[in-house]
Amino acid sequence: MECSSARADDAPASTRSRPLSLDALGVATPGVWQPNAVDYNVSSAPKELANYLWPVVGVMGINLTLWSIPYALGVPFAQVTPSVWRENFQTGFQWDDNEFEVNQFAHPYQGGMYFSAARVNGLTFWEAVPYTMFGSAMWEFFLETEQPSTNDWMSTTWGGYFFGESLYRLSNSILDDSTSGSTRFWKEFAALAVNPVNGLDRIISGQAWADGPPGVQVPLAINLRVGPDGIGLSEGTGWGQTIRAWIRFDYGDMYSKPRISTPFEAFNLAAQLSVSSKIFGQAIDGTGVLFGERFSFGASDVNLMAWVLSFEYFTNGTTKMLTRDASGVYQLGEMGTGAAWFGRFPLGSGFSIDPEIDLLAVPTGAITSPYAAFEANRNYSYGLGGAVKLELDIRHERLGRVYAQVDRYLYYIVDGARGTEHLGTLQLGAFANVYAGHGVGLTAIRYDRNSYYRDYPDLFDAFWSGQVHYEVEF
Repeated sequence: MECSSARADDAPASTRSRPLSLDALGVATPGVWQPNAVDYNVSSAPKELANYLWPVVGVMGINLTLWSIPYALGVPFAQVTPSVWRENFQTGFQWDDNEFEVNQFAHPYQGGMYFSAARVNGLTFWEAVPYTMFGSAMWEFFLETEQPSTNDWMSTTWGGYFFGESLYRLSNSILDDSTSGSTRFWKEFAALAVNPVNGLDRIISGQAWADGPPGVQVPLAINLRVGPDGIGLSEGTGWGQTIRAWIRFDYGDMYSKPRISTPFEAFNLAAQLSVSSKIFGQAIDGTGVLFGERFSFGASDVNLMAWVLSFEYFTNGTTKMLTRDASGVYQLGEMGTGAAWFGRFPLGSGFSIDPEIDLLAVPTGAITSPYAAFEANRNYSYGLGGAVKLELDIRHERLGRVYAQVDRYLYYIVDGARGTEHLGTLQLGAFANVYAGHGVGLTAIRYDRNSYYRDYPDLFDAFWSGQVHYEVEF
């Protein structure tokens, strides 16, 4: 997690002489400090009854709006009646057979809308959690004819926590209530695009044009890559035919304070698109710190032991979206939580090493399988298990960086093609800084899977993919 810096003056006086923040370590330029700035992310205090009731109205409004469109169009799943509601409560939860993109991305994003409905009304991260659960339960039991879904419930809630808080904070980082005119308009428009619930709430309340203090400039680093991508089917048919765009946001400075006690004070969020004549792939992944403790091994290094929330959605190598075709590169879903270690070790002469280790429990994971269709009428299986993520960056403050990343997943399948899925990626890359953060990047990625099935032939696959891209850091 490569985060930019906060002010080192935030550190306690007893430790202020030590290089605690990323800014003090020479990684990033601090934001402009304004004495009257306020943190738009802080919850209301003291809270009133309205702070707890309005999110209920908001969640119900989101659900009814999303339901009313397919209902008006006559889509079968939306034609609910009291008899359907009664049957849903009688039958209980099942595993559904919706497309991978719907279950692993659309439902988590919808959960993020429920979560944001609570946050915009002044509630904290933890207070927003039950509203996300309520929104998912309302949809599953009352707004579709399909039986309530175990996987929908889990992905909407877990994914909703991640999407809701990260997009809420990114949206607020754009806003500035002290501006006006075209500057204010475009800031409000961008914030609305990042988090529609936050933007609409500001419009309805009139806050979108009201005068107010500026927001605290939270450290935010952005990395953008665009270029040809070698990823394709495992037979190599996609080599050189795919264009990939990737962007990552690193929010906050995890080292600026002795302790992180507010969830998502520091997080990263990355998104990508891969497009060719046959492929339209997407990926979103990120890690948010729920709480953590800073420590040091020596005089100049800085580390954080943390408990994190992780999200990953990866789909690529398929010939069409929303199909039951499981050929090509596997599609992966992961929503996990666990312990993580982040560190920074200056080496001198502008060099530094940044390691990261995540050890995650994954209560809800998904992986495509050619045999899943025979068991669950879909092209992927659901499992529970764990993930290990290792990352090592060697950076020079002017020249660029080289990096290696290993992600491994182990799922025990509970619905689908029974067995165990062991898969992951190895990434080796480099970035050469040509001028002022602009440069050229190269990445080699090895994808592999080792699938051991109870009732079908085992599956083993591995191949390399290459990427070259224009890259900019700012």
